[in-house]
Amino acid sequence: MINIPFSAEETLKIAVQIERNGRQFYEGMAEETEDREIGDLFKDLASQETNHERTFQQMLGEEEDEEGPDLNSLLYGKLEDSYLNALADSKVFTPANQNIQEAKLAGGRDQLIGIAISLEKDTILYYYEILQQAKEVEDQDVIMDIIEEEKSHVKRLANLL
Repeated sequence: MINIPFSAEETLKIAVQIERNGRQFYEGMAEETEDREIGDLFKDLASQETNHERTFQQMLGEEEDEEGPDLNSLLYGKLEDSYLNALADSKVFTPANQNIQEAKLAGGRDQLIGIAISLEKDTILYYYEILQQAKEVEDQDVIMDIIEEEKSHVKRLANLL
């Protein structure tokens, strides 16, 4: 199988969707859980996912300004966006609603936290892939900051086990 790398724009679009899915997951779980401590944590994590989404959208805007729209965007438009969203849904928080259903069926607090930790770890791995594609030191620094925040999510969740 040939590995076809995504453009920086495509990679950032996927990251935006992953963060959106993460926010939906945490918002949904905050509403579902009766455990106040976990509910408050999930609300805070949802807020951080929103901040990450904004960061990636800003980076995406800068990428488009510097290089103009990539060829796939020009050729396929919304079809490309649909494809990238589906790809993001298959990478992490797959899709958020499916994870919410799995989390609703969790056999208790520890299993629910375990699901969230697993999703955060997958997100971290994907962002390391993005980091390898980032050309600008500034972008690398921003992505590393987001990776560190995602790691802090794992630590916060793990401390509840």
